[in-house]
Amino acid sequence: MLSAASDILDKAVKLLEKASLCDRCLGRFFAGLGFALTNKARGESIKTMLLLAASASLREGDDKGAEGLLRLLARTGFKPANELLIKVGGTPVDAVPCELCLGMFDSALEAMVSGALSSLSNYEFGSFLVGCKVPGSIIEREDSLRSAVGIEWGESIKREVNREAGLSIASRTGKTPDFQRPDLLVVLNFHKMSVEVKPFPIFVRGRYRKLVRGVPQSRWFCPQCRGKGCSACNWTGKRYQVSVEELVTQPLMEAFGAAKAKFHGAGREDIDVRVLGPGRPFVVELIEPRKRFVNLEQLQGEVNRRCQGVIEVADLSYADKSLIGMLKLSARVKRKAYRVLVESEEAISRERLEAAAAALSNVTVKQRTPTRVLHRRADKLRLKKVHEVKLTRVEDGVFEVVVKCQGGLYVKELVHGDGGRTTPSLQELLGVKLKVLELDVVDVETP
Repeated sequence: MLSAASDILDKAVKLLEKASLCDRCLGRFFAGLGFALTNKARGESIKTMLLLAASASLREGDDKGAEGLLRLLARTGFKPANELLIKVGGTPVDAVPCELCLGMFDSALEAMVSGALSSLSNYEFGSFLVGCKVPGSIIEREDSLRSAVGIEWGESIKREVNREAGLSIASRTGKTPDFQRPDLLVVLNFHKMSVEVKPFPIFVRGRYRKLVRGVPQSRWFCPQCRGKGCSACNWTGKRYQVSVEELVTQPLMEAFGAAKAKFHGAGREDIDVRVLGPGRPFVVELIEPRKRFVNLEQLQGEVNRRCQGVIEVADLSYADKSLIGMLKLSARVKRKAYRVLVESEEAISRERLEAAAAALSNVTVKQRTPTRVLHRRADKLRLKKVHEVKLTRVEDGVFEVVVKCQGGLYVKELVHGDGGRTTPSLQELLGVKLKVLELDVVDVETP
């Protein structure tokens, strides 16, 4: 045990021979030793033990060795060492600022924490995490000292800064440090002596029903100006003045004080298609929110009030990022149901229609990318399952079917065949030219 203690003190002396170190920086090289001690307490304790060792050497007559050790300690600003030097007739030593942290712990850390507290007053949060950016010269100096002396018990200065700042912020705000899923990240930049608060996104899930036709799901920029604004779009930058995305995200951005938002839907529908039934699942990713504790029931009412029958949302609740991936995956595999109103070029009996619907049920359809979207999507073959086609209405050359199928199937092309690019199709089975008059999404399976 005595040899271990001697090893600690020997290494401490070697460190002090190479650099003047404040209590925190000296103690940090021994951070892995002891429990419930701050690095400052470790450094003070080590310096005190070295002072006692120097005092013992003086009693034993080793004046030269003792004076050298006292001068090392006094150089770090350790006052008891200077006082002992003076007592034994030595010359006092002027303190040298810490050559490792360059005084960062003296005032800079407190200033940064104060800046962080000021910035945090603009945010709602329940948990946080602290990170820091420290000049590379300090990191290199620390690594060089650790390597030169052969110390394996230490921790990095960045880790200590993060911990000490985190404890200080926690004690002054009553908030909880969280290393897994914090509400926000506080970055202390010692290069620029600045503080940056980075709120983590908030995710809100729900379902939307689109009650009218002619509204796209996503913001649709003007093809002439690409969103910059021109005479063709009346300087709005948009081809369509409103979208599901904008109707949903704008009230949420305002409520959460978010800088921007991303809309993620479980698939998408054409602009002329309504979404009825329980609605299509979606997730809104709110970026850099200043508020986090919003009453979603009240917010849902506000969204629906603003949308005035164009769309409506339901089942708003908080979610996490993993749901976005699940939405994207589910859009390709989960079941969806559609109501399709079809016009036929000639009269078709109910019996023939029912036979064609039955023939198209429980089959795998081969679909090449539809002609209407070839300008923006790759031409490839898709295999999609049709679970059921059910005839629900027939009258005056018009009939209605409900199609239940795998997500990602192009339903309009399932009806008219797209010139043979979708097979089999209702038109192929009936041998009569068909036209889709209306299409509605009536159910989307929840991921």
